[in-house]
Amino acid sequence: MKNFGLPPLGAGAGLRHAHFDDIIKHKPPFRWFEVINEDFMNFGGYVKECFEEIRKHYKVVGHGVCMSIGSTDPLDMQYLQNLKAFLDHIDSPWTSDHLCFTMVDHTNLNDLIPLPFTREAVDNVVSRVKIVQDVLERPFLLENVTRYVTVSDREMNESQFINSILEEANCGLLLDVTNAYLNSKFHGNDPLEFIKSLPLDRVGQMHVAGWEALEDGSFIDSHDAPVPQPVWDLFQEVLKLTGPSSVIVEWDNLLPPVTQLLEEAQQANRIMQAQFPSLEAA
Repeated sequence: MKNFGLPPLGAGAGLRHAHFDDIIKHKPPFRWFEVINEDFMNFGGYVKECFEEIRKHYKVVGHGVCMSIGSTDPLDMQYLQNLKAFLDHIDSPWTSDHLCFTMVDHTNLNDLIPLPFTREAVDNVVSRVKIVQDVLERPFLLENVTRYVTVSDREMNESQFINSILEEANCGLLLDVTNAYLNSKFHGNDPLEFIKSLPLDRVGQMHVAGWEALEDGSFIDSHDAPVPQPVWDLFQEVLKLTGPSSVIVEWDNLLPPVTQLLEEAQQANRIMQAQFPSLEAA
């Protein structure tokens, strides 16, 4: 099974409010948009009007940032019900969130905090993912996150941790190629070898993004720059392993003009089409 059984949509971009007017007016040839669920699911007025207009012309797929799948706080069932209604409304063929936690004692930390690579954490995430999938009634993907530090790898490494969760919960992987590359810089591993160690048949979507390079040689996963060439090179190698997929160019800060965002998405499509010409007409 390729691409977790999901349709490969080619490359698109994250939909951000600042780009609404340009997209509505000019209808640039993006193949699809990924939307942050929490930015759209409970909004009305101008945001809803623009979103519904854009939906007339583009496929949209939901992606979350607030589920906190690795938390020990109880799952927010009202949030999940609202999310299901939103995903049903936009006809999202799948949805995703991050393999991390964002909540402690019902307080939002406003960051994606990595989990310890322990059996206890695996069991906790697996049990919660099963509930999420039962409620949402659609494929659910977990995204590998950037780790500036390793919380604990005494029981297993990151690859074993991810593999265990995906297999036991029977969910998919949103492979963030940039996160894998940055983690290789932080922790001294080979990003392609790390990716090869994952269950690649469960990769249903990918992310690529740019970052902020600091003067001391370190990085901040800021999503505020073009995708660097090393990530494009890694993405090209990953496609040889996964086959065609659905990839999003993430750009969240210091937003560029829509034309520049489109060029980034088209670069991803060119890389995919070079290997899989049938995507040309997708």
